[in-house]
Amino acid sequence: MYNDVISLLTITLATNDIGDMVETIVKSERFAKVKSVGMKENYEALAVGLKPELVFVLADYYDYDDQEFIEYETERYKVLRTYKKESNELEIVVTRWFKSESLKVS
Repeated sequence: MYNDVISLLTITLATNDIGDMVETIVKSERFAKVKSVGMKENYEALAVGLKPELVFVLADYYDYDDQEFIEYETERYKVLRTYKKESNELEIVVTRWFKSESLKVS
């Protein structure tokens, strides 16, 4: 069941009143399932320097629009990869995004 609420974060750059470029974060809430990363995928990712932490599953891949960041509970995560399943579900594998790091899209 899709009982957990996640926020998909869209980050845009806009000019403020004095001409400075500022980041604007728009949150879109979605219901999702939260799963652990499988052991095989975890070890394969670690071998290439990635550290997957969670998998979010959306009921419909149309609910996702290539956002690079997700907020869940009090943590922010960066999307490592997505996978569309035959059932139209979308799995989103993420790693923790630390507060000291900017959310700027690279």
